[in-house]
Amino acid sequence: TMVLEELKKTVKEIGLFKDRYLVSCFMMNNEWRVDYYSPKEHVIYTYFKVDNKLKEQKDEIFQKEKKLLEKLDLEKVKIHYLEALEKVEVESDKYIIILQVIDNEVVWNVTILTTEFRIYNAKISAETGKKLSEEECNMLDFKKGLGTS
Repeated sequence: TMVLEELKKTVKEIGLFKDRYLVSCFMMNNEWRVDYYSPKEHVIYTYFKVDNKLKEQKDEIFQKEKKLLEKLDLEKVKIHYLEALEKVEVESDKYIIILQVIDNEVVWNVTILTTEFRIYNAKISAETGKKLSEEECNMLDFKKGLGTS
């Protein structure tokens, strides 16, 4: 599919690492950010383009208990993110999409800020297109809950 061509091209450009593997891809403002995980350092390396040049950014991982991140296999992705978005009943042009692995399944994790300042989240299987979960909350509730997870 087209969506993955662009993504695979970026991944190819980033290259292979002995000590890091692909864990997620994040789309913001129609641009992909690609996350690699280093189990040795337990950090995430994010790659993105600025003026067509590849940049790298290193970030800590926030987890209650330290566990390895699941590896993302792009070959498993059969559903275009636009198809995933069609399964979402909420209309908005402000969305964040993350391609990630949750419990061994490759998932399009879609978060939308609605016009009523609500936060809607749906997880759609990138392998089957099935909607796995959806929830909506008030942004103010979300803000209150941020410190707890």
